[in-house]
Amino acid sequence: MLSRLYAVHGRILFIDLSSGKTWIERFDLRTLATWMGSRGIQAKLYWDLVSPNTDPLSPDNIVFIGSGTLTGTPMPSAGRTTITFKSPATGRYFKTSVGGDIGLKIKMNGYDIIAIKGSCEEPSIVYIENDHVEIRKAKDLWGLDVREAFAKLRNRFGFDIDALLIGPAGEKLVKYATLNASIYNVAARGGGGAVFGSKKLKGVVIGKGSSYVEVADPDRFLELALHVVHRITTDEALIATAHFGTASATMGLDKTSTLPIKNFRKSYWEHAYLNSGEHYVEAGYVVGRVGCGQCIVSCHRHSKSKTDRYGYIDTVGPEYETSNALGGNLEITDVDALLKFNDLANIYGLDTISLGAVIAWVFESYEKGYLKKLKKELKTEPIWGNVDAVLKLIDKIAKREGFGDVLAEGLEKACRKVHPETCKWALVCRGLEHSRVETRIARAYALAFALNPRGPDHLHTETFAEFGFSEGARKLIERITGRADVVGVGKSEERAKIVVWHEDMYAVTEALGFCAFITTAGFAVDEFLMSEIFRAATGINLSPEEVLRVGERIVTLERMIQVREGRTRKDDTLPWRILNEPITTRDGQTYTLTKEELDKMLDEYFRLRNWDIKTGIPKPEKLKELGLDFTIDVALKSIGR
Repeated sequence: MLSRLYAVHGRILFIDLSSGKTWIERFDLRTLATWMGSRGIQAKLYWDLVSPNTDPLSPDNIVFIGSGTLTGTPMPSAGRTTITFKSPATGRYFKTSVGGDIGLKIKMNGYDIIAIKGSCEEPSIVYIENDHVEIRKAKDLWGLDVREAFAKLRNRFGFDIDALLIGPAGEKLVKYATLNASIYNVAARGGGGAVFGSKKLKGVVIGKGSSYVEVADPDRFLELALHVVHRITTDEALIATAHFGTASATMGLDKTSTLPIKNFRKSYWEHAYLNSGEHYVEAGYVVGRVGCGQCIVSCHRHSKSKTDRYGYIDTVGPEYETSNALGGNLEITDVDALLKFNDLANIYGLDTISLGAVIAWVFESYEKGYLKKLKKELKTEPIWGNVDAVLKLIDKIAKREGFGDVLAEGLEKACRKVHPETCKWALVCRGLEHSRVETRIARAYALAFALNPRGPDHLHTETFAEFGFSEGARKLIERITGRADVVGVGKSEERAKIVVWHEDMYAVTEALGFCAFITTAGFAVDEFLMSEIFRAATGINLSPEEVLRVGERIVTLERMIQVREGRTRKDDTLPWRILNEPITTRDGQTYTLTKEELDKMLDEYFRLRNWDIKTGIPKPEKLKELGLDFTIDVALKSIGR
C-alpha cells in the first residue's frame, strides 16, 4: 500500500487576482490514479469550479496551468503543460497545451497546477519563486510584444526564469490571442491570451525553483527512460520530424492530396516543396534545432533570414500548421515572407491557424465581390499571394485597427457581420478555425474534428496514423481495427475505432506530460509501455486497459462539461465547405464528405462509446461505469430536453 505521492507534489496553487489572496490545495493518490495527471485533474477542477454560465472574459473564468505527471523526471519528451479555461473563441470548455520549460519550472517550484481567477485593476504580472507568490504591477510591460516583455523580465528577475506571456493581441482581447512560453512555445488555440488580457495579466513569471520530485522505482524508471530513448531514436516518423521539423509532413500530405491550399479549394500544390521542412533545411533557413524541456526530438527550427524587404529575422519556426496556414493557404511562395509572418504572429501573440483561415476568407471574399472597400484601407489589394496585404492584415488584427477589429473577433462572427453568404467559405466551426488537413479525404480526422470539444482541429485527437506513412503507423491501425485494408485516406471504414483509441491515448498522453508526437504522430510509446512507466514513476499499478480507461474517463468528462454548457449532437459537425463542396485530388479523383456520411461515422462512434446516438450524450450507465456519477443528473436532463 502506497503511503505517499511519487512523481508529483500533490499541490495546486490558487491565485485570486481580485483579492490578492493565494492558497494551496492538495490532491491525493486516489486523484492521481483516477486522472493520471494534469489534463484529467484540471477537467475535474473545471467541472467543480467554473459555472456553465461564466463569461469567458469575466473575472470568474479560471485558467488552470498544469505540468504533466512525468515532467521533472528523466523521462524524455515528457515536458508538456496543459492549460484549461473557458474559451472566448468558442464560449465553452477549452484545453490547450504548450511545450518549452514552463511545466518543468512549475514542478521545480513545488507545484503541479496553478489556478488563476479574478482580475487585476491595472496591468500586472504574477511572480512565483518557490513559496513566494506575488502579484506585481506591470504597466511598463503593457503594450510590449512577447519578445520585448520576456527580455525585460529576464533583466529584472534573472536568466533562469520562464514566463507565460501575452502580446498586444492578448491585451486587445483578440479572440485567437495566444499564451506564449519563453516567446516561441505557444499555447495557440482558443484565445487563452484574451483571457489573460481580460484579467489585465501580462503573464506569469516563474523562478528557477529548488524543488524536485522522486519516482517510486528509480532503477526501473531509468531503464524505461532509456528504452523510450531507443524507441524515439528508431521511430521512422520521429526521425523525419527530428531532421526536418513538423513541416516534414508537407510533402506526404501533398502526395496524398490532403494538403489544404487556397482556403481548401485545392488539395495539393505545385509549390508545396517551398513550404516543406526539407526546403527550409536545404535552402539554409534553418540554423539549428530547438527542443522543449526533456525532449530529445527537438522538432522546433531555429531559422534566420535577411532581405532588404523584410530585414533581419531570427526566429523559431515555422511549424507545419504555420507553413500551410500562411503559405500555401494564401498561395505565398516567398519563404522569407513566411518567416516574417511567423515571427510577427509569435511576438504579437496570434494563433497562426486562425490567422491564416481569417486572411484566406478575406482574400476569397474580396475575390467574390465582397470587402471591396478593404483595398482602400490596406492601400493594396487583398488577393492571393499578396505579401503586403498579409503583413497589413496581421498588424491590423493584432492592434484591432480598422477592419482588423472585425477580424479579431474570429471568423464565425466576421463572416456573419459581412454577409451570411461569405460563411460558406469560412473554414470555422463552433468558433474555432479549421486546422490544416483536408478532412474530406482524411476521414478519421473528419470524425475527430467533428467531435473535438475545442473545434475542428488536430490537437485533441491526432489521428496521423491513418495516412500509413510509416511502418509504425500501419501496424497501429491494424492493431486498433484488426484490419490492414483500412490504412490510408479516402476511407470511412473503422474510423470510429481509430478515433476512440486516439482520443483516449491523447488524453493520457497529456495527463502524463508526454508530447503527442511520440504517442499519436510518432509511435514510440503505447499504452503498454505507458502502463509500466506510470507504475515505475508513481507506484500506482494500472494495466494497459486501465490506462486507456483513464483516457476514456477524461474524454467523457470533457464531453459532459460541454453538455452542461449546451452542446448536443447537432454541434458535431464541420464547416460548410467541407460538407457541401467536392475536392479533386492530383490524379483527378473527386471526393465529397456529406452530412449523411459523417452521421454514419458518428453513429458508430457513439455506439462504441455507449453514448446516446440521438443526442451524443454519454448514457448514465456509462457515466457510472467510469466513476462519473456526479455528472449523471446533467446527462438525464440533457437527454430529455
